[in-house]
Amino acid sequence: MPLSLADALAITDEPRIVTSSVSPYSIVHTNRAWSEATGFTFLEVVSKSPSLLQGPGTLGPMLQTLHEALAAGRPSSTVLVNFRKDGAPFRCHLNCEPVTDGSHWVGTLRAEPIVDGSVKALSRSAESLGMRGPLAPVNYAAPDNYEGAKKRVKRSSDKIRLVEMLENTTDPLVLCSATYPHEIMHPNQPWLEMCGYTLEEVEGLTNQVLTGPETDEAAIESLLASVRRKESSVQCLVNYKKDGSRFVNQVRTVPIFDEHDEVAAFASMLREVDEGHIGASAVSAGTEHLWTALRTRLDAGGSDLGCGTAGYARAEAARKLVENHAAVLADMTSSTPSPTQPLVARVPEAVAGYAEQALREVCRRLIVGSAAGGGGGSERGSSVRGYPLEELSSSHPSYQAQQDTWGKVAVYLDSRIQVEAHPSGRSPDMSEAAASAMRQVLRDMASATTKATS
Repeated sequence: MPLSLADALAITDEPRIVTSSVSPYSIVHTNRAWSEATGFTFLEVVSKSPSLLQGPGTLGPMLQTLHEALAAGRPSSTVLVNFRKDGAPFRCHLNCEPVTDGSHWVGTLRAEPIVDGSVKALSRSAESLGMRGPLAPVNYAAPDNYEGAKKRVKRSSDKIRLVEMLENTTDPLVLCSATYPHEIMHPNQPWLEMCGYTLEEVEGLTNQVLTGPETDEAAIESLLASVRRKESSVQCLVNYKKDGSRFVNQVRTVPIFDEHDEVAAFASMLREVDEGHIGASAVSAGTEHLWTALRTRLDAGGSDLGCGTAGYARAEAARKLVENHAAVLADMTSSTPSPTQPLVARVPEAVAGYAEQALREVCRRLIVGSAAGGGGGSERGSSVRGYPLEELSSSHPSYQAQQDTWGKVAVYLDSRIQVEAHPSGRSPDMSEAAASAMRQVLRDMASATTKATS
Protein backbone atom coordinates (compact mmCIF):
# COMPACT_ATOMS: atom_id res chain seq x y z
CA MET A 1 0.00 0.00 0.00
CA PRO A 2 1.48 3.41 -0.97
CA LEU A 3 2.70 5.61 1.86
CA SER A 4 1.36 9.06 2.59
CA LEU A 5 3.90 11.86 2.78
CA ALA A 6 3.53 11.89 6.57
CA ASP A 7 4.17 8.14 6.71
CA ALA A 8 7.23 8.56 4.48
CA LEU A 9 8.67 11.06 6.99
CA ALA A 10 7.74 9.00 10.04
CA ILE A 11 10.49 7.67 12.29
CA THR A 12 11.54 4.16 11.31
CA ASP A 13 14.54 1.85 11.53
CA GLU A 14 14.18 1.20 7.79
CA PRO A 15 16.64 3.22 5.64
CA ARG A 16 14.48 5.75 3.83
CA ILE A 17 14.95 8.65 1.41
CA VAL A 18 12.36 11.16 0.15
CA THR A 19 12.94 13.11 -3.07
CA SER A 20 11.11 15.52 -5.33
CA SER A 21 8.76 13.95 -7.87
CA VAL A 22 10.63 15.04 -11.01
CA SER A 23 14.16 14.57 -12.33
CA PRO A 24 16.83 15.04 -11.00
CA TYR A 25 14.83 13.88 -7.93
CA SER A 26 16.40 16.27 -5.43
CA ILE A 27 16.72 14.87 -1.91
CA VAL A 28 14.40 16.54 0.63
CA HIS A 29 14.65 14.03 3.49
CA THR A 30 16.73 11.12 4.70
CA ASN A 31 16.60 9.35 8.04
CA ARG A 32 19.23 8.13 10.47
CA ALA A 33 19.00 4.56 9.17
CA TRP A 34 19.70 5.77 5.62
CA SER A 35 22.72 7.69 6.91
CA GLU A 36 24.03 4.60 8.68
CA ALA A 37 23.58 2.55 5.49
CA THR A 38 25.29 5.04 3.15
CA GLY A 39 27.65 7.03 5.40
CA PHE A 40 26.16 10.35 4.28
CA THR A 41 24.35 12.75 6.62
CA PHE A 42 21.23 14.60 5.56
CA LEU A 43 23.06 17.94 5.50
CA GLU A 44 25.60 16.48 3.08
CA VAL A 45 22.98 15.37 0.55
CA VAL A 46 20.01 17.75 0.91
CA SER A 47 18.98 19.21 -2.48
CA LYS A 48 21.38 16.85 -4.29
CA SER A 49 20.51 13.89 -6.49
CA PRO A 50 20.62 10.28 -5.21
CA SER A 51 23.05 9.69 -8.07
CA LEU A 52 25.82 10.63 -5.62
CA LEU A 53 25.63 6.97 -4.52
CA GLN A 54 26.47 5.79 -8.02
CA GLY A 55 29.78 4.72 -9.49
CA PRO A 56 31.13 2.71 -12.45
CA GLY A 57 29.45 -0.48 -11.22
CA THR A 58 26.01 1.18 -11.07
CA LEU A 59 25.50 1.65 -14.80
CA GLY A 60 23.48 -1.00 -16.62
CA PRO A 61 19.98 -2.23 -17.48
CA MET A 62 18.75 -2.19 -13.86
CA LEU A 63 19.47 1.52 -13.56
CA GLN A 64 17.84 2.18 -16.94
CA THR A 65 14.72 0.27 -15.85
CA LEU A 66 14.56 2.35 -12.66
CA HIS A 67 14.83 5.61 -14.62
CA GLU A 68 12.03 4.55 -16.95
CA ALA A 69 9.74 3.64 -14.05
CA LEU A 70 10.40 6.95 -12.31
CA ALA A 71 9.72 8.91 -15.48
CA ALA A 72 6.41 7.07 -15.88
CA GLY A 73 5.47 7.51 -12.22
CA ARG A 74 5.41 3.75 -11.60
CA PRO A 75 6.62 2.00 -8.44
CA SER A 76 9.82 0.05 -9.00
CA SER A 77 11.99 -2.46 -7.16
CA THR A 78 15.54 -3.14 -8.24
CA VAL A 79 19.03 -4.06 -7.07
CA LEU A 80 21.87 -1.66 -7.86
CA VAL A 81 25.56 -1.48 -7.08
CA ASN A 82 26.01 1.69 -5.03
CA PHE A 83 28.85 3.18 -3.04
CA ARG A 84 29.03 4.55 0.48
CA LYS A 85 30.54 7.93 1.28
CA ASP A 86 33.85 6.19 2.06
CA GLY A 87 33.77 4.50 -1.36
CA ALA A 88 32.87 1.01 -0.12
CA PRO A 89 30.56 -0.82 -2.58
CA PHE A 90 27.23 -2.34 -1.55
CA ARG A 91 24.24 -3.92 -3.22
CA CYS A 92 21.29 -1.60 -2.80
CA HIS A 93 17.99 -3.47 -2.70
CA LEU A 94 15.81 -0.49 -3.54
CA ASN A 95 12.05 -0.02 -3.59
CA CYS A 96 10.71 3.29 -4.95
CA GLU A 97 7.12 4.46 -5.00
CA PRO A 98 5.29 7.79 -5.19
CA VAL A 99 3.59 8.99 -2.01
CA THR A 100 -0.21 8.97 -2.14
CA ASP A 101 -0.57 12.59 -3.28
CA GLY A 102 2.15 12.18 -5.94
CA SER A 103 4.20 15.10 -4.61
CA HIS A 104 7.33 13.08 -3.79
CA TRP A 105 9.08 9.76 -4.23
CA VAL A 106 9.98 7.65 -1.24
CA GLY A 107 12.73 5.06 -1.49
CA THR A 108 13.43 2.32 1.03
CA LEU A 109 16.58 0.28 0.79
CA ARG A 110 18.48 -2.63 2.23
CA ALA A 111 22.25 -2.34 2.01
CA GLU A 112 24.28 -5.51 1.46
CA PRO A 113 28.06 -4.87 1.65
CA ILE A 114 30.11 -6.31 -1.23
CA VAL A 115 33.16 -7.84 0.41
CA ASP A 116 34.24 -10.48 -2.11
CA GLY A 117 36.31 -8.05 -4.19
CA SER A 118 34.04 -8.33 -7.23
CA VAL A 119 33.47 -4.56 -7.19
CA LYS A 120 36.35 -2.19 -6.63
CA ALA A 121 35.92 0.50 -3.98
CA LEU A 122 35.80 4.11 -5.14
CA SER A 123 38.51 6.55 -4.19
CA ARG A 124 36.90 9.91 -3.61
CA SER A 125 37.48 12.89 -1.37
CA ALA A 126 35.12 15.10 0.58
CA GLU A 127 36.07 17.93 -1.77
CA SER A 128 34.99 15.98 -4.84
CA LEU A 129 31.59 15.37 -3.25
CA GLY A 130 31.18 18.95 -2.04
CA MET A 131 30.99 17.79 1.55
CA ARG A 132 30.80 20.19 4.47
CA GLY A 133 32.55 20.09 7.82
CA PRO A 134 30.96 20.03 11.31
CA LEU A 135 28.34 22.71 11.91
CA ALA A 136 28.90 25.77 14.06
CA PRO A 137 25.51 27.31 14.98
CA VAL A 138 24.58 30.27 12.77
CA ASN A 139 23.13 33.49 14.21
CA TYR A 140 19.76 33.77 12.47
CA ALA A 141 19.02 37.09 14.19
CA ALA A 142 21.57 38.71 11.85
CA PRO A 143 20.09 39.93 8.54
CA ASP A 144 23.37 39.11 6.80
CA ASN A 145 22.81 35.43 7.67
CA TYR A 146 19.03 35.24 7.24
CA GLU A 147 16.91 37.54 5.10
CA GLY A 148 13.84 36.88 7.25
CA ALA A 149 15.50 38.15 10.44
CA LYS A 150 13.47 41.37 10.53
CA LYS A 151 10.12 39.78 9.72
CA ARG A 152 7.54 39.42 12.44
CA VAL A 153 6.05 36.04 13.31
CA LYS A 154 2.32 36.15 12.58
CA ARG A 155 -0.55 33.92 13.54
CA SER A 156 -2.57 32.43 10.70
CA SER A 157 -5.92 30.65 10.52
CA ASP A 158 -5.10 29.10 7.15
CA LYS A 159 -4.38 25.39 7.03
CA ILE A 160 -0.75 24.70 6.24
CA ARG A 161 -0.02 21.62 4.14
CA LEU A 162 2.81 19.18 4.71
CA VAL A 163 3.99 19.66 1.13
CA GLU A 164 4.38 23.40 1.79
CA MET A 165 6.54 22.75 4.82
CA LEU A 166 8.90 20.47 2.91
CA GLU A 167 9.21 23.09 0.19
CA ASN A 168 10.26 25.75 2.71
CA THR A 169 14.04 25.69 2.55
CA THR A 170 14.49 29.27 3.79
CA ASP A 171 12.96 29.52 7.27
CA PRO A 172 14.21 27.41 10.21
CA LEU A 173 11.53 24.84 11.02
CA VAL A 174 11.18 21.36 12.43
CA LEU A 175 8.40 18.85 11.77
CA CYS A 176 7.29 16.70 14.71
CA SER A 177 4.93 13.73 14.92
CA ALA A 178 1.23 14.43 15.30
CA THR A 179 0.97 12.43 18.53
CA TYR A 180 2.57 13.06 21.91
CA PRO A 181 5.47 13.31 22.72
CA HIS A 182 5.77 14.89 19.25
CA GLU A 183 9.09 13.41 18.24
CA ILE A 184 11.26 15.17 15.69
CA MET A 185 10.75 13.68 12.22
CA HIS A 186 12.28 16.27 9.92
CA PRO A 187 14.31 19.38 10.75
CA ASN A 188 15.06 21.38 7.62
CA GLN A 189 18.47 22.66 6.61
CA PRO A 190 18.06 26.20 8.08
CA TRP A 191 16.92 24.74 11.44
CA LEU A 192 19.98 22.49 11.54
CA GLU A 193 22.31 25.34 10.60
CA MET A 194 20.75 27.66 13.17
CA CYS A 195 20.81 25.17 16.04
CA GLY A 196 24.07 23.40 15.18
CA TYR A 197 22.70 19.84 15.17
CA THR A 198 22.55 17.19 12.45
CA LEU A 199 19.30 15.43 11.58
CA GLU A 200 20.80 12.15 12.74
CA GLU A 201 21.43 13.61 16.23
CA VAL A 202 17.87 14.86 16.82
CA GLU A 203 15.70 12.32 14.98
CA GLY A 204 13.32 10.77 17.51
CA LEU A 205 14.04 13.39 20.17
CA THR A 206 11.69 16.26 21.02
CA ASN A 207 12.05 20.03 21.03
CA GLN A 208 13.28 19.63 24.58
CA VAL A 209 16.71 19.43 22.93
CA LEU A 210 16.58 23.27 22.74
CA THR A 211 15.47 23.87 26.33
CA GLY A 212 17.67 24.81 29.25
CA PRO A 213 17.79 26.53 32.64
CA GLU A 214 16.08 29.76 31.52
CA THR A 215 13.42 28.20 29.32
CA ASP A 216 9.99 29.22 30.67
CA GLU A 217 8.10 26.04 31.58
CA ALA A 218 4.79 27.95 31.60
CA ALA A 219 5.38 29.06 28.01
CA ILE A 220 6.21 25.48 27.02
CA GLU A 221 2.98 24.26 28.63
CA SER A 222 1.05 26.95 26.76
CA LEU A 223 2.53 25.70 23.49
CA LEU A 224 1.64 22.11 24.32
CA ALA A 225 -1.91 23.12 25.27
CA SER A 226 -2.32 24.76 21.85
CA VAL A 227 -0.97 21.60 20.22
CA ARG A 228 -3.53 19.49 22.12
CA ARG A 229 -6.26 21.81 20.79
CA LYS A 230 -4.72 21.58 17.29
CA GLU A 231 -4.27 25.37 17.27
CA SER A 232 -1.34 27.58 16.34
CA SER A 233 0.59 29.42 19.05
CA VAL A 234 3.40 31.97 19.26
CA GLN A 235 5.71 32.16 22.28
CA CYS A 236 8.96 33.91 23.10
CA LEU A 237 11.43 31.54 24.76
CA VAL A 238 15.00 31.35 25.88
CA ASN A 239 16.48 28.38 24.03
CA TYR A 240 19.94 26.87 23.65
CA LYS A 241 21.91 25.69 20.63
CA LYS A 242 24.03 22.57 20.46
CA ASP A 243 27.11 24.42 21.71
CA GLY A 244 25.18 25.69 24.76
CA SER A 245 24.87 29.24 23.42
CA ARG A 246 21.73 30.95 24.61
CA PHE A 247 19.32 32.66 22.19
CA VAL A 248 15.88 34.25 22.23
CA ASN A 249 13.44 32.31 20.09
CA GLN A 250 10.08 33.65 18.94
CA VAL A 251 8.62 30.31 17.97
CA ARG A 252 5.39 29.67 16.13
CA THR A 253 3.92 26.17 16.51
CA VAL A 254 1.24 25.13 14.03
CA PRO A 255 -0.68 21.98 13.07
CA ILE A 256 0.22 20.66 9.61
CA PHE A 257 -2.43 18.99 7.46
CA ASP A 258 -2.29 16.29 4.81
CA GLU A 259 -4.28 16.09 1.57
CA HIS A 260 -7.25 14.68 3.52
CA ASP A 261 -7.36 17.64 5.95
CA GLU A 262 -6.12 15.42 8.76
CA VAL A 263 -3.41 16.64 11.14
CA ALA A 264 -0.26 14.94 9.85
CA ALA A 265 2.36 16.68 12.00
CA PHE A 266 3.15 19.78 14.01
CA ALA A 267 5.72 22.31 12.91
CA SER A 268 7.77 24.67 15.04
CA MET A 269 8.99 27.64 13.04
CA LEU A 270 11.86 29.39 14.78
CA ARG A 271 12.79 33.04 14.68
CA GLU A 272 15.97 34.07 16.46
CA VAL A 273 15.59 37.64 17.70
CA ASP A 274 17.51 40.10 19.81
CA GLU A 275 16.30 42.09 22.80
CA GLY A 276 15.78 45.22 20.74
CA HIS A 277 13.20 43.50 18.57
CA ILE A 278 11.08 42.06 21.38
CA GLY A 279 11.23 44.80 24.00
CA ALA A 280 12.54 44.93 27.54
CA SER A 281 9.39 43.35 28.95
CA ALA A 282 10.10 40.04 27.23
CA VAL A 283 13.11 37.84 27.93
CA SER A 284 16.67 39.08 28.28
CA ALA A 285 19.10 38.42 25.46
CA GLY A 286 22.70 37.51 26.14
CA THR A 287 24.23 36.26 29.38
CA GLU A 288 25.43 39.42 31.12
CA HIS A 289 22.43 39.44 33.46
CA LEU A 290 23.62 36.08 34.81
CA TRP A 291 27.05 37.49 35.57
CA THR A 292 25.38 40.53 37.14
CA ALA A 293 23.47 38.26 39.54
CA LEU A 294 26.73 36.65 40.67
CA ARG A 295 28.46 40.04 40.97
CA THR A 296 25.57 41.43 43.03
CA ARG A 297 25.75 38.48 45.42
CA LEU A 298 29.49 38.99 45.88
CA ASP A 299 29.01 42.70 46.53
CA ALA A 300 26.38 41.92 49.16
CA GLY A 301 28.75 39.64 51.11
CA GLY A 302 27.02 37.87 53.98
CA SER A 303 26.94 34.43 55.51
CA ASP A 304 27.08 32.45 52.25
CA LEU A 305 30.74 33.25 51.87
CA GLY A 306 31.47 32.66 55.54
CA CYS A 307 34.10 34.58 57.40
CA GLY A 308 37.80 34.33 58.06
CA THR A 309 40.53 33.30 55.66
CA ALA A 310 38.53 30.60 53.84
CA GLY A 311 35.60 32.94 53.14
CA TYR A 312 37.84 35.73 51.91
CA ALA A 313 39.73 33.28 49.67
CA ARG A 314 36.52 32.02 48.04
CA ALA A 315 35.27 35.59 47.56
CA GLU A 316 38.57 36.65 45.95
CA ALA A 317 38.58 33.65 43.60
CA ALA A 318 34.95 34.20 42.57
CA ARG A 319 35.43 37.93 42.04
CA LYS A 320 38.53 37.41 39.89
CA LEU A 321 36.54 35.08 37.64
CA VAL A 322 33.47 37.34 37.49
CA GLU A 323 35.55 40.40 36.62
CA ASN A 324 37.64 38.64 34.00
CA HIS A 325 35.19 36.08 32.58
CA ALA A 326 35.20 37.48 29.03
CA ALA A 327 39.00 37.38 28.78
CA VAL A 328 39.15 33.93 30.39
CA LEU A 329 36.55 32.56 27.95
CA ALA A 330 38.34 34.07 24.94
CA ASP A 331 41.67 32.63 26.08
CA MET A 332 40.17 29.24 26.90
CA THR A 333 38.56 28.82 23.47
CA SER A 334 41.38 30.37 21.44
CA SER A 335 43.04 28.21 18.81
CA THR A 336 46.37 29.94 19.48
CA PRO A 337 48.56 28.35 22.19
CA SER A 338 49.22 30.48 25.26
CA PRO A 339 52.66 32.11 25.09
CA THR A 340 53.16 31.49 28.83
CA GLN A 341 51.57 28.02 29.06
CA PRO A 342 51.64 26.51 25.55
CA LEU A 343 50.88 22.95 26.70
CA VAL A 344 47.61 23.77 28.48
CA ALA A 345 44.75 22.08 26.58
CA ARG A 346 42.15 24.50 25.23
CA VAL A 347 38.39 24.01 25.02
CA PRO A 348 36.89 23.87 21.48
CA GLU A 349 35.27 27.14 20.40
CA ALA A 350 32.28 25.11 19.17
CA VAL A 351 31.20 24.57 22.80
CA ALA A 352 31.85 28.12 24.02
CA GLY A 353 28.30 28.39 25.36
CA TYR A 354 28.77 25.43 27.69
CA ALA A 355 32.25 26.72 28.60
CA GLU A 356 30.80 30.04 29.74
CA GLN A 357 28.20 28.17 31.79
CA ALA A 358 31.02 26.27 33.46
CA LEU A 359 32.76 29.51 34.47
CA ARG A 360 29.55 30.72 36.12
CA GLU A 361 29.11 27.35 37.80
CA VAL A 362 32.59 27.67 39.36
CA CYS A 363 31.65 31.11 40.69
CA ARG A 364 28.33 29.84 42.05
CA ARG A 365 30.00 26.97 43.89
CA LEU A 366 32.59 29.31 45.37
CA ILE A 367 29.80 31.60 46.62
CA VAL A 368 27.35 29.05 48.04
CA GLY A 369 29.65 26.23 49.12
CA SER A 370 29.94 27.01 52.83
CA ALA A 371 26.22 27.74 53.24
CA ALA A 372 25.44 24.05 52.77
CA GLY A 373 28.38 22.88 54.82
CA GLY A 374 30.55 22.14 51.81
CA GLY A 375 33.79 23.65 53.04
CA GLY A 376 35.44 23.16 49.68
CA GLY A 377 32.81 25.27 47.95
CA SER A 378 31.62 22.43 45.76
CA GLU A 379 27.92 22.28 46.66
CA ARG A 380 25.93 21.54 43.48
CA GLY A 381 22.36 22.25 44.52
CA SER A 382 22.30 25.67 46.25
CA SER A 383 21.29 28.67 44.19
CA VAL A 384 22.14 32.36 44.05
CA ARG A 385 19.20 34.79 43.98
CA GLY A 386 18.53 35.97 40.42
CA TYR A 387 20.74 33.26 38.95
CA PRO A 388 19.23 29.95 37.75
CA LEU A 389 21.02 26.65 38.15
CA GLU A 390 22.43 25.94 34.69
CA GLU A 391 23.27 22.26 35.08
CA LEU A 392 20.94 20.28 32.83
CA SER A 393 19.04 17.29 34.12
CA SER A 394 20.61 13.91 33.34
CA SER A 395 17.66 13.13 31.03
CA HIS A 396 18.28 16.19 28.83
CA PRO A 397 19.56 15.31 25.34
CA SER A 398 22.50 17.73 25.73
CA TYR A 399 23.47 16.70 29.26
CA GLN A 400 26.48 14.62 28.21
CA ALA A 401 27.82 17.39 25.96
CA GLN A 402 27.45 19.96 28.72
CA GLN A 403 29.13 17.80 31.35
CA ASP A 404 31.98 16.87 29.01
CA THR A 405 32.65 20.57 28.39
CA TRP A 406 32.42 21.46 32.07
CA GLY A 407 35.03 18.78 32.79
CA LYS A 408 37.37 20.24 30.13
CA VAL A 409 36.92 23.72 31.58
CA ALA A 410 37.74 22.50 35.07
CA VAL A 411 40.96 20.85 33.88
CA TYR A 412 41.90 23.94 31.84
CA LEU A 413 41.42 26.40 34.72
CA ASP A 414 43.22 24.11 37.18
CA SER A 415 46.24 24.12 34.86
CA ARG A 416 46.00 27.82 33.98
CA ILE A 417 45.81 29.42 37.45
CA GLN A 418 49.06 31.25 38.22
CA VAL A 419 50.00 32.52 41.68
CA GLU A 420 53.45 33.84 40.86
CA ALA A 421 54.68 36.38 38.32
CA HIS A 422 55.76 34.83 35.02
CA PRO A 423 59.12 35.77 33.40
CA SER A 424 57.12 37.08 30.41
CA GLY A 425 55.61 39.74 32.63
CA ARG A 426 52.23 38.09 33.26
CA SER A 427 51.01 39.00 36.74
CA PRO A 428 49.71 36.46 39.27
CA ASP A 429 46.03 35.63 38.77
CA MET A 430 45.19 35.59 42.49
CA SER A 431 46.57 34.80 45.91
CA GLU A 432 47.64 31.28 46.86
CA ALA A 433 44.66 30.97 49.23
CA ALA A 434 42.19 31.99 46.49
CA ALA A 435 43.85 29.64 44.01
CA SER A 436 43.60 26.79 46.51
CA ALA A 437 39.88 27.46 47.03
CA MET A 438 39.23 27.56 43.29
CA ARG A 439 41.26 24.42 42.61
CA GLN A 440 39.21 22.51 45.18
CA VAL A 441 36.03 23.50 43.34
CA LEU A 442 37.55 22.67 39.96
CA ARG A 443 38.73 19.23 41.03
CA ASP A 444 35.38 18.39 42.57
CA MET A 445 33.70 19.52 39.34
CA ALA A 446 36.08 17.50 37.16
CA SER A 447 35.46 14.41 39.28
CA ALA A 448 31.68 14.84 39.11
CA THR A 449 31.64 15.36 35.34
CA THR A 450 33.85 12.31 34.81
CA LYS A 451 31.28 10.20 36.65
CA ALA A 452 28.43 11.81 34.70
CA THR A 453 29.97 11.06 31.31
CA SER A 454 31.36 7.59 32.01
